Formats: sequence, structure tokens, C-alpha cells
Amino acid sequence: MACNFSFDLAESAETVVAKAKEAIGKAGGTFTGNDSSGDFVLSTFAGKIVGSYAVSPTKFDIVISDKPMFVSCSLIEQELKKFL
Repeated sequence: MACNFSFDLAESAETVVAKAKEAIGKAGGTFTGNDSSGDFVLSTFAGKIVGSYAVSPTKFDIVISDKPMFVSCSLIEQELKKFL
């Protein structure tokens, strides 16, 4: 089951991507991409979360393509808001 999120950019794309890269790295995940798009993988106690992102002039769009069955999309969204 895929999860789709869209966040309004309150800062530049460069700043938001840098924050996401730092947060995922600190959590032990991998983050590849640039200021317009990329991918990430984050391991959790329940399993891996795999996703991609795309940045437009006003939005930061995230698609979670794979996640543990018992981790809800709303929980992932709450955690992402903390990082962004």
C-alpha cells in the first residue's frame, strides 16, 4: 500500500531537502537525490520504509512505496512533519 504526502514549502527546496537528508541519515537511513527529486530508505523496528520525493516550486511531495504492514500512513506522515 502506497502512501502519498504533499507538504507546502515554507523554506527553499535546498533547505528542505538538506533537512530531510540529515534527518534520515541520523536515523540510520540512506538518502539519494538532489533538490528536485530522489529516493530514501529508512529501517525501523517494524521493517523498512522505502520512498521517493519530488520538489516543485511550492510543494514537497513524498511517495512511500513500501512500508511495514503495521505502520500506518498517518503515523509516517506525523513523523515526516517533525523532520520537515
